[in-house]
Amino acid sequence: MRLLLTFFLLYALASPVCGQNQYIDSLINRISDLQVAETDANYPPGLFPSQRAYLPGRKAPKEDDNIFFTGLITWTLKSLKEELSARNQAIVDAMTEKTAANYYRYQNKDGRPVYNFWQTNPSRHFPNSRYFSQRKKYIIPDDLDDTSILYLSAAFSDSLKLVVKNLMAENANGQKTKIRNTFRRYKKVPAYSTWFGKNMPVDFDICVQANGMRFVLDNQLELNQFDSATIWLMKDMLIARKHIKRPHYTSPHYQNTAVILYHMARLVAAHSAHPLLADLKPLLIKDLKREKQQAKNGMEQVMLQTSLIKLGEAGGEQIVVSQKDSDRFYFFVANMTSVFPNPVKGIFANSRKTNFFYRSQAYYLALLLENEVWRLKE
Repeated sequence: MRLLLTFFLLYALASPVCGQNQYIDSLINRISDLQVAETDANYPPGLFPSQRAYLPGRKAPKEDDNIFFTGLITWTLKSLKEELSARNQAIVDAMTEKTAANYYRYQNKDGRPVYNFWQTNPSRHFPNSRYFSQRKKYIIPDDLDDTSILYLSAAFSDSLKLVVKNLMAENANGQKTKIRNTFRRYKKVPAYSTWFGKNMPVDFDICVQANGMRFVLDNQLELNQFDSATIWLMKDMLIARKHIKRPHYTSPHYQNTAVILYHMARLVAAHSAHPLLADLKPLLIKDLKREKQQAKNGMEQVMLQTSLIKLGEAGGEQIVVSQKDSDRFYFFVANMTSVFPNPVKGIFANSRKTNFFYRSQAYYLALLLENEVWRLKE
């Protein structure tokens, strides 16, 4: 009997549902502490704060109550939940229940099952901007990125997923209009666009497309010509080194090679056996290793290390991220010229004057949590 109890105790201490290290506990507590508890001037309860910066370093950032970062945090936490202790799982459940209660605020204003970056009824576009928020012409349409992230972070019916899949097809390149601002090689490729808007130009972003394909493949939705075209497009861009040579043009809403590789690795790691994705793994590993050697920002190094581990490579020692690195890292970019035709998009793609830069401390902590959990799984 004593031997049985000893075995049970050793098993319990090794089990992720019973034991956890202090670093993980601390990260989860810090993320939870950042979740808005009560309604304030900037956020409804349950959201995670994020900031929008124009000309970072010169102008003060503004609080921005988008659903993007809250959705990403929820998706990340849910993907890690099974590796956490019982106590931390309970904290995650409490956080994600509060975040999901806000999703309706960002749903299409006419009730379609797609989502917007900002609140829609009424519109809260460019919150805390005295200029942009007062002008309806700056209201953006619903998009594939936020829609995919929210569907990956919460439970939705199969019927709603099929509606989204049909809308993705309806807005793919060549269905309503043709893309005017991509590389010549891709102008006729019927790949998925960033936007669901009726009159919005087609826009290619390799990170948005990667999230869209996670939505499709995770939910085992029937593949069509648009899925195949989108995967082909992403693969061809990677093979042609577009993500390294022109990241601002390849991914106008992320603009960072490390972030692009993180998105692609997240897709390939989750569906490495898929015949259209399998041969990307060696290429991604090579790029990730090279980029990790060159990356100067700690947050970029963390994402690259996590990506390598997900693809089966050794991660190495824990990366310490300084507060300066965290403060200077912008995960997402709102690009004002992303839908402009060539050559305007190409000229202004990398201009700080036509971009708004986004960051979220809570999401960066979630990325650190993801990194630590995957490091411990090696």
